[in-house]
Amino acid sequence: MSELQLEMNFSPRGNRLQQALDRAEFVLFIEHAAPAKDNDPAAAADRLRALEQAALEQPLNCALAITDCRYPTAAWHPVEYASGLSPENRDRHLVYLGGRGESPQHVTELLQLARANTLTNLVVTSGDAVPGEDRRATRRHVFTDSLNLLERTAGEFHTGVVVNPFCYTPWSLVPQYRKLVRKFAAGAAFAVTQAGWDMLKLQSLRWYLCERDLFYPTIARLVLLTPEKVDDILSGEIPGVTISPDFRAILEKELRFSRTQFEAAQYRRLELQVAGCRLLGFSGVQLLGVEQPARIRLAAERIGAALEEFTDFGSWLESYNSYLARTEMAPRSRSYALYDRVLHRPYADGPLALRDFGPVQVSRAEKLKYHLRKFFFAHADSQGSERLLLKKLLAGCRNCHRPCRLPRSAFVCPAECPKNLEGPCGGLKLDGSCEVPGVGECVFHRIARIAHWRGELEQMP
Repeated sequence: MSELQLEMNFSPRGNRLQQALDRAEFVLFIEHAAPAKDNDPAAAADRLRALEQAALEQPLNCALAITDCRYPTAAWHPVEYASGLSPENRDRHLVYLGGRGESPQHVTELLQLARANTLTNLVVTSGDAVPGEDRRATRRHVFTDSLNLLERTAGEFHTGVVVNPFCYTPWSLVPQYRKLVRKFAAGAAFAVTQAGWDMLKLQSLRWYLCERDLFYPTIARLVLLTPEKVDDILSGEIPGVTISPDFRAILEKELRFSRTQFEAAQYRRLELQVAGCRLLGFSGVQLLGVEQPARIRLAAERIGAALEEFTDFGSWLESYNSYLARTEMAPRSRSYALYDRVLHRPYADGPLALRDFGPVQVSRAEKLKYHLRKFFFAHADSQGSERLLLKKLLAGCRNCHRPCRLPRSAFVCPAECPKNLEGPCGGLKLDGSCEVPGVGECVFHRIARIAHWRGELEQMP
């Protein structure tokens, strides 16, 4: 891509994004996906510069978040594409480094490119499965877990990670949070949430981190909805992002008037979400759906006005509830919430207790399998490759060439994950099933269920 040449920059200036987050300065990130390689390179570079200029000229602290395309194999990698940003401002932007299709050698090359182009702020992700591909096809791809990418980037880069707080069963939510804690322990400097609208879930995330003295900057990913974006979400084309039946009914009602009124309603909803995020302690928001200079200017103007309008939690909550008419944002009935009385006050006013997970949900067959596996593999983590055939028969072992994790994973093999990850990804479906068709229940969801039955969930890594 001739317009995105390698540039060396040895400026002694510090990392301005890191400094802003350390100062608790609220930051607005405009999400922009790297374009397909069949786009005209010069036109793509011109568009990137126009978006960057529009973002940086706003009164708010505003920057870009360069993300993967939905089909990254046919698109420029964000690290390559971000080399077209102005050299003097690259320390203000975020650049995503996804793990799908990235071999260790390619990761090394991308990090060398990031260093050479002074791309100092990275967000590492495990990457989504290819839409429509089954288990076998998914296994053909290389997925580098975000924890492994952290080992390569933390310390040298200002590295963030992603978490999905919009999970509605305890078995999907707890593993997400546990993995986030592991990411911070591995050197993550900040976190970005999956996209969503449920403010209760966003507040629960902040409370969970504060309860554990994990005072890391968190950025909420929000979406300015369009009718087309709503269709994409409802059809499942954006893994891990959901719309509740109540919220869908509101959107359909808004759309019946006119597209202009629909857009106006989305901007007001966005204003309330952003103001709420700041009052709940978020360090900024990453906004999807405004990838045009004029839209960036309008969104920044509306968001700036909302931040001035809402300066206390009580007045914001009253306006938020009034505007949404107490719409249920949870997309399924009997949804699990981590804490009681969420969204009644901005901060926890005392020690927090997790809500009860409810009755054990383990079948007799699962209990029998557990006991058999425990009998044969209680010390599998210290037995090397012994009993490999038996592990294949009883535990679905795939000979992953790692130290065996069965004794630490409720005797369910984590290598059953078609993406071969070390913990749950953000693409989990509402019922706890994997994003890959035909796989069924996410293996980490199953591990959490069985660990709860055994009373060992609190000890899980």
